[in-house]
Amino acid sequence: MKSTTLRRSNITREKVAMMEALNRYNRDHQDEDFYRKQSKNRELDALWQSFGVKQQRNEKAPQVYFVTGLVAGVIITLIITTFVSLLINISTPKDDTIVAPKTPAAAKDSGKFRFIPADSASKKAPVSLNEEYTVKEGDTLESIVIRFYGAFDMEKVTLIQEANKMANPNALSIGQKLIIPIKSVN
Repeated sequence: MKSTTLRRSNITREKVAMMEALNRYNRDHQDEDFYRKQSKNRELDALWQSFGVKQQRNEKAPQVYFVTGLVAGVIITLIITTFVSLLINISTPKDDTIVAPKTPAAAKDSGKFRFIPADSASKKAPVSLNEEYTVKEGDTLESIVIRFYGAFDMEKVTLIQEANKMANPNALSIGQKLIIPIKSVN
């Protein structure tokens, strides 16, 4: 510092020298403290690493827990359903307790077959089963064939035409009654 500044501040040279020495001392020791802190941090890091806190490398993914829970749930469900079905089987009465009705005396000839002759009238004419259908709006002969026979077949269209004596298969009117030949039994 300049001497003029010292006179004005009323500080002696000794005090200024002491302040400069204190300032130098703080600067020197401040660097030591910094290095001392750095070395302590390194020591702590080395201690922490040697302490044995290691990462777990065998961490299981959430999928493993999901699959394990799913398998356990299925097994438990199977056990419960088996247990319930066993309880139901135990609690229901057995069929052995039901007494069969007594058979008539004619059943004694159970080893012999009896043939009942067929009616001669039934052999004369085949019986045809026909169904009656009322035509609705939007119906065509093709859609009626698909509805009754399951698939379109031109032979079925001609059968319906012959059964109803239709000249034009496209001339259907709403409310018209059609005879649908289903099948013939001989």
